[in-house]
Amino acid sequence: MDSFTSFLNLKRPSSGKGDTQRKHNDQKQTENAIVISFQDVCYDIHFGHVPMEQLIVADLKERCKRITGVPLATMKLKVSGAFIKDDSASLQSSGIYRGCLIYVLGEKANTEQVKQTASGNPEEVGYMTRVSKIMEKVESSKSKIEQFDMMVIYILQGVETSSEKRKETEDLGIYLNEVLMQALIALDGVDCPFEFQTARANRKKGVKECQELLDRIEGSRSSLKQYFNSGMKI
Repeated sequence: MDSFTSFLNLKRPSSGKGDTQRKHNDQKQTENAIVISFQDVCYDIHFGHVPMEQLIVADLKERCKRITGVPLATMKLKVSGAFIKDDSASLQSSGIYRGCLIYVLGEKANTEQVKQTASGNPEEVGYMTRVSKIMEKVESSKSKIEQFDMMVIYILQGVETSSEKRKETEDLGIYLNEVLMQALIALDGVDCPFEFQTARANRKKGVKECQELLDRIEGSRSSLKQYFNSGMKI
């Protein structure tokens, strides 16, 4: 039978050491496979022969970036209904195991956005997006800041004298102070690399605006406090 096979130039599947090793390697890659979902499309991610216990979240994010094009600065990963917050944590401690499904959230940087950067790097767009999202919350609070200023003026001019209005005004001042302080903390957490000059400039501008609004609110709160401490005469 062997001679007949040789005559037809056919080869039997080898069961030697090489095939055994190949099967073992394929099995190891399959064991390290993770499934990600981005915009309703699923992708398999393989880490080759690197054991899962040696991988951290940052490793996974790098792979996700290559597949999805989402900048690391704005990428969020969600597994089992919870967002992963620590990039330095191991995959296992983050609840990520082989075969599990991870949702990738974020937006790709388009060509126009990249053109607005000094570096021409899509990753810089991610930092700019983070800054703009923080400042959107600040922008939405400006109408309440105007309202707070008017409430303070009415109290100082004696138009509003009720204790209820005083408490409402004081509570609004505290709330706005907290909003701006949280915005400053969030901006401080946007650690833009030195080469991303456009993002750094946007962040600096945001910090300046938040500080100016904070000083404005603190000035009104100080006037209000002085007014009440002086027996409502100012």
